[in-house]
Amino acid sequence: MKKRGVLFLCILLVLIPSFLFANGDAENGSGKEQVKIGFIGPITGGNAAVGIGAKNSFELRVNQILADGSYPYDIEVIYEDDASDPSTGVSAANKLCSDPELVAAATHWNSPVGLATVHVFNRYSVAQVFWGTIHSDIIYGNDYKGATRLIPTSVQNNEYAADFAINKFELTDWVIINDTTDYGTKNRDEFTAAVEKEGGKILKTFGISVGQQDFQAILSQVRELNPQGIYYAGVVTEAAGIKKQMIRLGLDDVMFMGPPGIQSDTFGEITQQDGNGSFCSGSFDVYTTYEGMNFVDAYYAAYSEKEPFEQNGPFAYDAADIILKALAEVGPDREAIINWIASNDHAGLVGNIIFDDHGQNILGGIAMYVQEDSHWVNWESSSFAAGKKALPWE
Repeated sequence: MKKRGVLFLCILLVLIPSFLFANGDAENGSGKEQVKIGFIGPITGGNAAVGIGAKNSFELRVNQILADGSYPYDIEVIYEDDASDPSTGVSAANKLCSDPELVAAATHWNSPVGLATVHVFNRYSVAQVFWGTIHSDIIYGNDYKGATRLIPTSVQNNEYAADFAINKFELTDWVIINDTTDYGTKNRDEFTAAVEKEGGKILKTFGISVGQQDFQAILSQVRELNPQGIYYAGVVTEAAGIKKQMIRLGLDDVMFMGPPGIQSDTFGEITQQDGNGSFCSGSFDVYTTYEGMNFVDAYYAAYSEKEPFEQNGPFAYDAADIILKALAEVGPDREAIINWIASNDHAGLVGNIIFDDHGQNILGGIAMYVQEDSHWVNWESSSFAAGKKALPWE
C-alpha cells in the first residue's frame, strides 16, 4: 500500500510540470499561447530620440491590435537597445533570435547596425522587418527572404535630393562631407552619382569621424572652394555641428542638405535659428493623410510631446501591424511568417506596401523637408516655399 502511494506521488510529480507547461499562459488568464515579438533600435545615445519615437510607435500599434482581446495569441514584446552600435546590435539580435518563443522583430535605424544583424536573423530564420536603415546593401547585398524593409533606399533619397537641388534651384557645384561609416560613404557615392547624372559636379569630398565636434579646419577648406551646396552624408549630431560652424565661418549663403539620417528634431534643438533653411531628403510625411493624422492624435494621447514619433515612427507602426497580421494568419511558425510577409501586399499607414523580390518596399515614401524654426517642415507647407522667408542663398 505504501509502495502504491509512493508510485502515485511520483506520477503526480511527473504530470504536474507537464500540465503547468501546457497551460503556462493560464497565469495571465488569457488561455492563449504566448508568443514573443521583438523591437530593436537606438534607445540610448545620440540617436535616442529617433529610437524612442519608433519604439513608442511600434508599441502603439501592438496595443491597438490587442485592445479588444480578440487577437488569437498572448503577445509579449521584447525591446532591445542597439545604441546605434553594430556590435551592440548583434548582441541584441542574438538574444532575441535565440529565444524559441520569438517569431519576428522590427529593427534598426542605423544602417551599419542593420548591415551587421541581417546575417544573424537569417541564420535563425527569424523575420526581420526594417523600420529604418536606408543602405541599399542591407536588402540588395544579400539574398535573404526573411529581411524586408519599409523605408525607401538611400539611392532613391539621393536621386531625389540631387534632382531637387539642381533642377529646382540650379545649384550645381557641391562639396560633400561624409562620416566614414558604411552609411556615410554609401550616401556620399550615391549623391555623387546623382549630382553628376543631373549635370552638376562635386568639387571635393571630406571624411569625418562619428563623434567629431570640431569641423573648422574642413569648413575653412570648403569655403575656399566656393560651393553652392554642402551635402552631409551622415546622421544628425554631426550634421547639426557642421551647420552651426558653417554659420560662424561665413558659409551662410549655401544650401545645406542631408539624407534621412539628419531628419530628427535633435537637429533643430542643436542648431536653433542657425539651422533655418537646411534641407533633408527624408521620409513619408504623416501629416498629409487622414490615416496619418489619426496616428498623430493617437500617438500624442499615449505619449509625451517630449518623445515625438520622429521620422521613422510611422514605419515602425506599420512594422508592428505587418508582424502581428502575419502571426495571426499563419501561427507562430518562423518560416511561415517569413513567407507570408514577403508574399503579401500590405495597406499601411505609410501607404500601400509592396515588396520586390528582394524584400524592399518599392512604393516611394520620400518627402523633402526644410528646417524652419527648429523643426523639419514639409517643403510644400513651409514659409520658404510660400516666399514668406528667404533661403540662405537667395
